Amino acid sequence: MVCHVVSSYVMSNGYKPAPLDLSDVKLNAGQEVLVDKLAENAHNVWAKDRIKQGWTYGIQQDLKSRRNPRLVPYALLDERTKKSNRDSLREAIRTVVGYGYDIDPPDQEGETSIETIRFFRVEQTYAVTTGKWYFEFEALSGGDMRVGWARPGCRPDVELGVDDQGFVFDGYRGQRMHAGSRVFGHPWQKGDVVGCMINMEDKSMIFTLNGELLITSKGSELCFTDFETEDGFIPVCSLGLSQIGRMNLGKDASTFKYYTMYGLQEGFEPFAVNMNRDITMWFSKRLPTFVNVPPTHMHVEVNGDSRSVR
Repeated sequence: MVCHVVSSYVMSNGYKPAPLDLSDVKLNAGQEVLVDKLAENAHNVWAKDRIKQGWTYGIQQDLKSRRNPRLVPYALLDERTKKSNRDSLREAIRTVVGYGYDIDPPDQEGETSIETIRFFRVEQTYAVTTGKWYFEFEALSGGDMRVGWARPGCRPDVELGVDDQGFVFDGYRGQRMHAGSRVFGHPWQKGDVVGCMINMEDKSMIFTLNGELLITSKGSELCFTDFETEDGFIPVCSLGLSQIGRMNLGKDASTFKYYTMYGLQEGFEPFAVNMNRDITMWFSKRLPTFVNVPPTHMHVEVNGDSRSVR
């Protein structure tokens, strides 16, 4: 017996298929519900077309008499057919997600819109372009929030991580987000603390949850890599309606909760180290621009080393 091993996918005419790598794209619960809905609708569209063409139900498929055993309501289909429908549509949705589109059913629990999101960021003049930096974010309510780093040009009317400006951890859904979403780490709970680290030298970002490294679906501790550093990066976070979080930039490193567990030993410095005054923070809420956060803002508590946002 002679075995032939295909070493590549290159055809004799030079064509080499290069499909999108979807190995780390996993659908969330809401998207799986959408798969079922689309599968049922696809079956109904197919059945409608067949009936219009004169097909009827039959126990056995008969092309000459135009009979088909699958001309039944979706719920009565055999499991093999339903699985085939779901699998093909699941791959279609994974491909769309892989290209960076955010797909969630409109009635999904916890769904937010840009109208209810508060977006906070450090003043762009503090953007770091070199070095290794650390800050912490405490999820005081444990709800729909995102935290991480963004380029100074991030837009206030675009959700963090949807475009190519933000590199964030969505602890509500357990995802990393940058021009789309990928499964990452695990969801946070009320009181959890996220450590956000950026290494401008090797172009990588790392996140921890209560001092433990979060890893990608491929087992890597590097959440984001190989990004452009020319414009620098600033700490950012966003909060959904009624959510509360505290961003600690580390003017006093002793106020950090998990810095010594992972950060200090690896050479990361507190983002606000050696600063004599509080860092200016900006926020946006239902506005197409950022507004300076005043010290007396009724929903923002400024405490020198950290800021509580509500």
